[in-house]
Amino acid sequence: MLLLAPETFDLAETSRMLEVARACRGRFRIEFMCYGGQFVHLIDDAGFACHCLEPRLGPDRIDQLARALRMERGGRMFTTVELLVRVQSEIDLYRRLRPAAIVTGFILSAYLSARAAGIPLVTVAPLAVTRPFFEAGLATFPERYDVGPLRLVPGSWKDRATNWWGLHTRQWLGPFNRAARELGLAPFARLVDLVEADEMLITNIPEIVGLSELPPHWRYVGPIFAHLDGELPPEVESLGDGRPLVYFAMGSLPNLQVVDRFLESLGQLPVRVVAPIGEHLRGRRTPVPDNVAVYDWLPAHRVCPLVDVAVVHGGEGTVQTACASGTPFVGVGFTPEQETNIAFAVRQGIAVRLRRRDIAPRALGEAIDRLLQPEVRERAAAIQAELARWDGPAIVADFLEERYGRAAGVMASEPVEPGRVVGLAPVGAAP
Repeated sequence: MLLLAPETFDLAETSRMLEVARACRGRFRIEFMCYGGQFVHLIDDAGFACHCLEPRLGPDRIDQLARALRMERGGRMFTTVELLVRVQSEIDLYRRLRPAAIVTGFILSAYLSARAAGIPLVTVAPLAVTRPFFEAGLATFPERYDVGPLRLVPGSWKDRATNWWGLHTRQWLGPFNRAARELGLAPFARLVDLVEADEMLITNIPEIVGLSELPPHWRYVGPIFAHLDGELPPEVESLGDGRPLVYFAMGSLPNLQVVDRFLESLGQLPVRVVAPIGEHLRGRRTPVPDNVAVYDWLPAHRVCPLVDVAVVHGGEGTVQTACASGTPFVGVGFTPEQETNIAFAVRQGIAVRLRRRDIAPRALGEAIDRLLQPEVRERAAAIQAELARWDGPAIVADFLEERYGRAAGVMASEPVEPGRVVGLAPVGAAP
C-alpha cells in the first residue's frame, strides 16, 4: 500500500494528493495521514481512509503556520517538541500499515519520520524554492522585503542574492536538526536539504519553467491541480452581460487585507466577477460590490474556461487551473513560491503580476485590459495545448507502480474501511 500525506489545512496540497490517489486506484491500496484541517472531508468524500494523527492542528495553530509560510508577523513554524510528537505518531502508523512508500507534498515532519523508519519518501510538489530552482538562478527577490532603500538596488543584484540565500539558508532548521539528533539522524546542512526526498516528482513542465534538466532522482510529471466534485450553480454560467467576466480567487490561506483591497478595486471596474471567497468573508464586515457574485468553494476547473480573465493568488494549483483553461490571469503572491509561479506565467506572456502595494482600481484595470488583447489569448491557448500533453496524475501513478508496485504487494497491511477518517474528533487550538 501507499500512504499519502498532505497538510489538510491547505486545499491545493489536499487536492493534489487526491488527484494522485485517484490515478493510483486499482494499482495500490491507498490510505492517507494528516493532522486535521478543514479539507480532511475531501479525503473522506473521495472514499479513502484517513488517519488523523496527534497533535491535531487547531485554527490558531494553522493561522500561525500560514503566517510563517507567508513570512508575516505572528508566524511560527514547528517546535522541536511538536516535531518529535508528530514523528512518533507517524512512525507508529508506519509500523502498523507497513507502506511501500510515503507520498507527500509539505508534511515536513515526514521528512524526518520516513528517514527514521527507513521507508522511501516521494515528494510531489512544485519546482519553486527547491535546490535545482536556486541553482538555475530562477528565484526573484521577495516582494515583502522590497521596501525602503532596497527598492533602489538593481533587481538583478537582488535576484542573485536571493538565489545565493536560497541555496545556503538554514532558516527554520533549528527545531528540525534538534529533532533529527534526538532520532539519531544526521542534521540538515541547508533548508533545501530538508525538503529533498528520495524521489522528487515536480509538477511543472520544462517548457514553462525554463529549466530542461533536473538532477538524478528528480523528474517532471506535469500539472496536477484540483478537479473538485460538483456542478456549477446555474447562475454562474449566465453571469456574462457584455462586460468582461473575471474569476477572483485567493486560495485557502490568503492575506485577508489583500482580499478586501481586491474587492474594493474590482467594485470600481466595468467587469462582472465570480468569487469563491465566501469562506474568507464569513464573520467579517467586508463590503461586497454589486458586480461581485460571492460563492463558497467552486470547482475552479469548470469556472475558469467560462471567464475572460482570472485574478488569483499564485498557488500552483490555481495558476495551473487558469493556464490549463487558456485563461490569462492577474496574480498576486503571498509566498515566494507563489511569486515564482506567477513569474513563470509572466515570462510566457499570459499573466500580469501585481505587487500588494499596487492593488488599486487603475493598476488592476490596466492589467485586465492588457490580458484581454487577442495576442494574449492566443498565447494562453498555446500554453493550454502544451499542458494538455501532460497527464500529471497518470505519470505519477505510472512511476509509483514501476518503482514500488512489487514492494506494495508484499508489504500490504490489513485493510481499513474505505472512506473513514480514523481518529478524527473536534479539535481546538493545538498545544
